[in-house]
Amino acid sequence: MSAALELLNIFVDNMIPVLAIAAVGVALRRRFHIEPAAISRMMFYVFSPALAFYAVFTQDISGAEFLRMYLGTLTLLALIALISYAVLRPQNIRPSERAAALVGSFVFNGANFGLSIVSFAFGAEALSYAVIVYVAGSTVAWTVGVYVSSKGALSMRAALRNVLATPVIYALALAFALKALGVDELPQALGRTSRLLADAAIPLMLVLLGLQLGRFAKPARWRLVALGTVLRLLLAPLLAVIVAPLFEFTGPARFAFIVQAGMPTAVLTLVLAHQFDTDRDLTLSFIVTSTLISPLTLTVLIYLLQNGII
Repeated sequence: MSAALELLNIFVDNMIPVLAIAAVGVALRRRFHIEPAAISRMMFYVFSPALAFYAVFTQDISGAEFLRMYLGTLTLLALIALISYAVLRPQNIRPSERAAALVGSFVFNGANFGLSIVSFAFGAEALSYAVIVYVAGSTVAWTVGVYVSSKGALSMRAALRNVLATPVIYALALAFALKALGVDELPQALGRTSRLLADAAIPLMLVLLGLQLGRFAKPARWRLVALGTVLRLLLAPLLAVIVAPLFEFTGPARFAFIVQAGMPTAVLTLVLAHQFDTDRDLTLSFIVTSTLISPLTLTVLIYLLQNGII
């Protein structure tokens, strides 16, 4: 099979389903003016924790592997943030623009987009590792992301409280606690409940992504947006390829780590922009542009991984 045909197959098999379901959300938003807030709360409190619990409980992941993946993700995001800061600091831009661009470089869409793509491209085992990357990314988003967005007005201790209020953290803790106690299988009623909720999470995430994107307008300030998009979609996965062997990530763990690193900017950054008065239009432009371009960059990234080129 030629490289071009293989790339096309990867795009059709892995990206088209994601884009199609997200497009349903966009259409619902524009046709029926459905607000994403209620679904977002359902995702935050019910479906994301269920997916995290089920993905980890049903896979053979030890506490040591979790810690390694978690620390590897923190290391990767720290490198991305430091390099992005070094690149953005000399730019002749306002502090609110710099904060928006910096947060957009390391706060990635590891939930709506990331879990879906990893699941389609690499299967259930890789998905369980992708959940850990997503949780680690959320930790950084709700601490460092909040701190940068607030431009230092909110203490790191206050930002850390946001992490402790995240239900996914406790769902993972429960999964590992049960595994540590030697529980291999849940009672049928609980097992089926958690599986059904987990199965519903990814399509609902994609509909939610579409609902969120459905309100966005045309991106602006192309030069800065292009720079931020390069940092998010190209620099981040390149750094992930370098960091992965340092933490001995192999197989599905390595695939999940690198692919998650290449995800677009998270919609959460717009929430932070509204909350702490960073540049909202620029933040929106990062989200829209990186989301629209990412299917192309991710297709190439998956091709390179599947063929052992990187």
